[in-house]
Amino acid sequence: MSSRRLSRWLQGAALAAALGCSSANGVSVQGSTVSASELSYTFGPVAPSWRRISIENNDVAWADDATRGTVHVDHTCERSQDTPLAALVAHLLLGFTARETVSEETVPFDGREARHVVVRARLDGVPRVIELYVMKKDGCVIDLGYTAPPDRFEAGRGAFDGFVRGFHTGRTPLSGP
Repeated sequence: MSSRRLSRWLQGAALAAALGCSSANGVSVQGSTVSASELSYTFGPVAPSWRRISIENNDVAWADDATRGTVHVDHTCERSQDTPLAALVAHLLLGFTARETVSEETVPFDGREARHVVVRARLDGVPRVIELYVMKKDGCVIDLGYTAPPDRFEAGRGAFDGFVRGFHTGRTPLSGP
C-alpha cells in the first residue's frame, strides 16, 4: 500500500473511531446480523466496494476505497441512559471542527424516531462530510454513520442509504431472548 493510500485509510479509520460509541464486549457479526449479549440487529446490503475493517469500539465498520469513505454501525445499552437524540449526535461529533450542518431532521426509523444529520466538518484539519442516524430503543443507543471527503461523499451516499434502510433490531433488553 502506498504511503498516500495508507494515510487516507488511516484518516478514514481515525474518523470512524471518532464517530463510534463504545459497544459491549462479545459482539459477533454473521453476514448482515450483529449479535451482542443484550441486543441483535440486521443491517441492509453492503456495497461490493466496501471492505470490512476492524475499528476499536465499533460493532462493525467498512472502508470504501472508491469514495475514500468509511461506514460504521455501533450500539451501547444502558437502561439508565435517557439522553436526548440531539445530545447524542453532538457527542458523536466531538473532535470535529468548523462544523456546518447541511441537514438535520427527526425521521421514523425501525419503529422509533432517529436523528438524521449531514454535517460538513474537519477532523485534524481534513475536510469531511458526515452522515449520521442515531436512534434510542429499549435502553440502547444505535448509531450508523458514513463519512467521506466532500468531493466523493455523494458517490457513496446511495449505498449507505440502502444499508440504513435495511436496518432492523431483533432482540433488545426489553424484548427478551
